[in-house]
Amino acid sequence: MQTPNDDILSPDYSNPLQYFSSQSLSRTTPPIYADDPWTTSSNASFDFNDTSNSNNYAVDSSFTMESELDHQDAGFGTELTASNVLLGADVPDAYFDIYSKSKPHHERVDTRWLQIISHLAGIPVFQQQKVMSLVFTPGEDSVTRNEFNAYLALIACAQKNMDLPIPAISDMDSYNIRDMPTMKKEPPAKKEDPWESNQPKQTDRSDVSSTNTAVQPETNDQQQQQAQLHQSIHHQEQEAMNQWFRDLDHISVSRTSEKEGFLFKHINYEVESEKLSCKVLRRFSDFWWLWEVLLRRYPYRIMPNLPPKKLGGRDDMFEERRRKGLVRFINSVARHPVLGKDDVVVAFLSHPSEINSWKRANPPSLDEEFVRKSHNIAYLERTIPMDLDDRIARMKKRLSISIQQYERMCSIMNQMNRLKKALGTDYIRYSTTLNSVSELDKNCWVPNCQGCPEVIRGYNNIAKSMQQAGAMLNKQARATGDSIVESLKRQRDLLESFRELLERRERMSPIQNDTLSRQMARYKKGQLQPSVAHDEDTTLQNNAATSSSGPSFDDATGGLTLVRQRDIFIKHCFMEELSYLHKQQASVSVMYNRFVRDEVKYARQWSDHWKGLEVATSEMPNAPYDFL
Repeated sequence: MQTPNDDILSPDYSNPLQYFSSQSLSRTTPPIYADDPWTTSSNASFDFNDTSNSNNYAVDSSFTMESELDHQDAGFGTELTASNVLLGADVPDAYFDIYSKSKPHHERVDTRWLQIISHLAGIPVFQQQKVMSLVFTPGEDSVTRNEFNAYLALIACAQKNMDLPIPAISDMDSYNIRDMPTMKKEPPAKKEDPWESNQPKQTDRSDVSSTNTAVQPETNDQQQQQAQLHQSIHHQEQEAMNQWFRDLDHISVSRTSEKEGFLFKHINYEVESEKLSCKVLRRFSDFWWLWEVLLRRYPYRIMPNLPPKKLGGRDDMFEERRRKGLVRFINSVARHPVLGKDDVVVAFLSHPSEINSWKRANPPSLDEEFVRKSHNIAYLERTIPMDLDDRIARMKKRLSISIQQYERMCSIMNQMNRLKKALGTDYIRYSTTLNSVSELDKNCWVPNCQGCPEVIRGYNNIAKSMQQAGAMLNKQARATGDSIVESLKRQRDLLESFRELLERRERMSPIQNDTLSRQMARYKKGQLQPSVAHDEDTTLQNNAATSSSGPSFDDATGGLTLVRQRDIFIKHCFMEELSYLHKQQASVSVMYNRFVRDEVKYARQWSDHWKGLEVATSEMPNAPYDFL
């Protein structure tokens, strides 16, 4: 004899979508009044005005669940698609987590994520193809949220026989799809460093001019051509920078367990780079040296700040704040398109022994970026927008207020974390007190009382649950402090660094033309490498003739003096740094997306925790006659 639950205990997977539409998996199965795009069956479409179908489909304003389920067997299953089969069903929390990790865009998921999920699930290839054919048709590049849930359910069915099972998807965080459906299918050619290349992509004034004359009269305004050229070059620079941001390094900094030093103890930090796949030991003084060297080598770049020094009175809280500050500093340096490629930074992250040994063998040059490297000034000048000064002025006007607001947000978020930790501590204190009450009530003065032991058992369950709730709140507070609080501080540090860059430009004294000529003469081919320091006296003697007789301007730039070329390069640096600062807004969106996703996860865990306690407390005696 077949029971009503036989189709759930032994489901028929020949029609998976029909299985998932069963009453046990869906609270409400909505009527479908559209054709099924996945089937060629003649039953796929229905004329609701036809009286022949009136016994099978009651299209009435008083449509009820009972009438829908009664008519489901009369061909309703042929109307099911992946977009509606789980509509209204309660899916497990893991479905939401996998959906969030798939980086949805406008409530749609790239189909390439489905291929990654099926690969991580470990199901055979033929089953992968069958599941994909049920969810989306060839040629589609994205699926909806409901189709994604149906896909996960079908993947889980291929793994194990359960009622709406949870698919086993591991190591999903290690995958990344660089170009989403809204982006171009053919990304620009990848550059190793988008800001190091000074050669234009076969685009000059003559090309643009010839193109414009073929379309417009020769009397067109030259400013329009110049604006089009600026827009084209700016677009190329932005695409190159976008490519750079898609592959960023993550560097972790952790304190070692033991201090080193004979008289003066110091802490070593273990610095690990994911991109370079190496671990090195560095002191705080090494970080300070790196900051000073980079500030001399790149005075017109955004330079992240280090946490402050402290000679005495150190405690664990101070050391932890310093460690987090070092994490923000070194990650900001490594993720900068120019600073991250510097030889000194690479050596700091990868040199296996102490950094002092590398400094002795390869003392870095302290000359600024314009002196150490050659630049195509004519090309750089074309990339500078005409309203650069106006953009900088507008940004400067809002910097102080933005920094104050981020300081306030950091303070508020820290206060929220402290309150959450205090609440967790109160839960634990309440649990301890309730355990004491339970011990006292064990000796009931009424002989053979049956209610008190049940109450004591409930006390123990509540005390245990309170203990777990306090631990959950403390864990959430620590996770929030490591995620959104650090992200807010990182954005605040970025704004402060840009403000200091503007102040540094005003403080920097101009360099004479002859001084620039002598400095640049040291870096001629075969004499000195740009990343290595020089012996100034020896180099000046060897290049005295060259520096004295060499011209103070470059004929390739139309006779521009070195001072004028340096000014153009500085403006180009500010244009790049302003664009870099603007693109960091994407990290703010990622920060809040991650924060909301974590809060949703914590809310689900909190709700499930108290739901479990509700079952235990409902069994406690709650009537006077239970205590006899």
